[in-house]
Amino acid sequence: MRGHRTAFERSLPLAVALHPDTLLATRMNGEPLAPEHGAPVRLVVPGRYAVADVKWLIGARAVTQPFTGVFQAEEYRYVDSRGTPDGPVTTVRVKSLITEPEPDEAVRRGHETLVRGRAWSGDGVPVRRVEVRAAYEEDDRDGERGWHEAVLDPPAGPYGWSGWSYRWTPQRPGPYRLLSRATDARGDRQPSQAPWNAHGYGCNPVACVEVVVV
Repeated sequence: MRGHRTAFERSLPLAVALHPDTLLATRMNGEPLAPEHGAPVRLVVPGRYAVADVKWLIGARAVTQPFTGVFQAEEYRYVDSRGTPDGPVTTVRVKSLITEPEPDEAVRRGHETLVRGRAWSGDGVPVRRVEVRAAYEEDDRDGERGWHEAVLDPPAGPYGWSGWSYRWTPQRPGPYRLLSRATDARGDRQPSQAPWNAHGYGCNPVACVEVVVV
């Protein structure tokens, strides 16, 4: 006996579904969309987590009541530590990453080190600020002292990431944690610890890379 098959269905607010940047994609990089990428048609919703980008699309319909399909009401939902559902996964949360230096890299004391990374947010909301902190081994990660503003590059487009950089000259040897946090135009900022949820969705705590000054 064959198992029951559940169609993958998700809903969007009408304003998002009709937004000119929401796409029904049939091609990718100038070539016909491949099956692994969702051919013949894939929904692309910028600024939302990829669960909204439904592959192998065969139809769409308007509904007058909140949609309660399995992958909207039961799966891909935030669930807190008490097991209480807290809504579906939707908009990308503000986040930054450190791309240079690499984890456990040795950097030289008294020499300028370029700390670089990327930052982005959801719904086309731009990142307005990235801050960097070099925390020595005894420093606590959650401290509010020692944050410095990084230089923020303009994004390539309304939904693209922004590059950022900060010039750091360490003065004492030892292990450090390099931290970065982004703030977007809504005022949302990366938290020191992301709110816990059962499936780890939307994880966006302050970024951390450990290095050693020699």
